[in-house]
Amino acid sequence: MNRLFIALPIDEGIIQNLKPVYATLSQYDDVLKVVEPSLYHLTLKFIGECEGNVARAIESEFASLRFTIPPLPYVVKSIGMFPNSKNPSVIWTAIETNQKSINELVTCIQNFTKKYGIKEEDRPFVPHLTLARIRKGRKLTETIHKRLQTFATQEFGSATFPRVILFSSKLTPQGPVYTELQEINFA
Repeated sequence: MNRLFIALPIDEGIIQNLKPVYATLSQYDDVLKVVEPSLYHLTLKFIGECEGNVARAIESEFASLRFTIPPLPYVVKSIGMFPNSKNPSVIWTAIETNQKSINELVTCIQNFTKKYGIKEEDRPFVPHLTLARIRKGRKLTETIHKRLQTFATQEFGSATFPRVILFSSKLTPQGPVYTELQEINFA
């Protein structure tokens, strides 16, 4: 089985600017499962586990997709939580970009994956970068909330998404390992 997802890579300068947030979150590894900065990306579609034939077909056909949007400028800023700050399961930073263009891209990818029986998302697409997940059975302490407030309105930088990537993901005890399978540059 292959675990696949389609994503936009995050600029290295922004990754560097997020390192203080990573360092802060990493102090609470008993409560948080922090995402390694080298793994930061904007997920457009999580495909999930696929049989070998389906995974090979997706990889082969993905390379032939064409997107009519230009490279997408974006800004990374602030800290938020899903589903809310009172009982969060995910800590994230917002990605602000051209909503019309990102929605067109997501719709195109949804249409592509639908051919393989991949379920469409029923929630609206919210561009964000996952920084940490709250460990099962744990809750954020007041201390963690206060520490996150120091980054609440901070801007971490701006860049441009130049390409979209099909990744495979292998889960290991040390964390996920991502492999780029195919990439498509924007027009």
